[in-house]
Amino acid sequence: MSPSLTRDVRRLLGPADPAGGPPLTGPHDRRADLDRILAGAQATEARRARPVGRRLVMAAAALLALVLAGLQFVSVPQPAFAATPPLLRYSGGDGSARDALTAIAAKAAAAPDPARVGDYEHLVIQSWGLWTQVDGEYVRSAVIPSRLESWRGPDNSGRRATRFEEPQFSSTGREWLWRAQNLFGDGLDPTSEDYRAGQFPAMWADLPPTGDVDAWLHVGHPRENGPYETIVAVTDLARERLLTPAVRAAVLRVVAQLPGLTLDGSVTDRAGRTGTAFSVTTDHSGLPTRHTLIVDPVTGVLLGYEQMLTTDAGKLAVRVPAVIGYETYLTADWTTLPR
Repeated sequence: MSPSLTRDVRRLLGPADPAGGPPLTGPHDRRADLDRILAGAQATEARRARPVGRRLVMAAAALLALVLAGLQFVSVPQPAFAATPPLLRYSGGDGSARDALTAIAAKAAAAPDPARVGDYEHLVIQSWGLWTQVDGEYVRSAVIPSRLESWRGPDNSGRRATRFEEPQFSSTGREWLWRAQNLFGDGLDPTSEDYRAGQFPAMWADLPPTGDVDAWLHVGHPRENGPYETIVAVTDLARERLLTPAVRAAVLRVVAQLPGLTLDGSVTDRAGRTGTAFSVTTDHSGLPTRHTLIVDPVTGVLLGYEQMLTTDAGKLAVRVPAVIGYETYLTADWTTLPR
């Protein structure tokens, strides 16, 4: 049992401890009591003392068992649900998604290149994810916000730093369960790692082309998985590279051609920026999931990516429709590697 959980249980059971608190009698009184008990030992058969202390100890043990069992009970997904982010609100989603995104791609192609004050591609991404452990009938869920900052040099050297914020739970019982069983392990410790030339961890070692980016995007992203795999490829690219206007335009043109692409309309993203949202829905994971890209309608800059369960949560402890993950692309600029 973890130290924090031990403290909580002791605090809860403290009032029931028959040995807790200061002594009720002084040494002379205790000696007199002992003499009286020894003198009357043979006369106590007719009137047995009630084992109050033992009953209290047994009650405390029973209460402890209930507390620990309660940690298991609260992990059942009904009636408690994991605390998921509010759904974004979209407006003006009428019209052709292909035409709307193609028009944004044309604007992206005409946008100016970002100012260059160094040779490192600097990215900052705020993300939110639902961590879930399914064990038989028990489902344990926690919300983990995180922030990833990366610097990538032209020789594929650089640095990645990840910081996790405090996990979010829908109840104290759920939090106790996760922490008592150490389900996070060391996974929430902040990390920072430097990489020598050629060692930066990435799906693509080379720069994206401005021409036929379609085939390049689908390396490691099989087309047979469906249109959503292209959305996944685009978001993978956004985690790795600063996208120039020409590359942004090429990528958006690929997305515009996806079958089943829908125009969700205008939206304010989770960083307060105005964007236009486009989605594809798939059940490839086993659950109907909508994958949404949010782009700046003027520059084509990628603002965010959201995953939402639409009609069925399966064993996940969430109430549908529910956002189960999002990324907000906060920074993409040229800089130097900080010391």
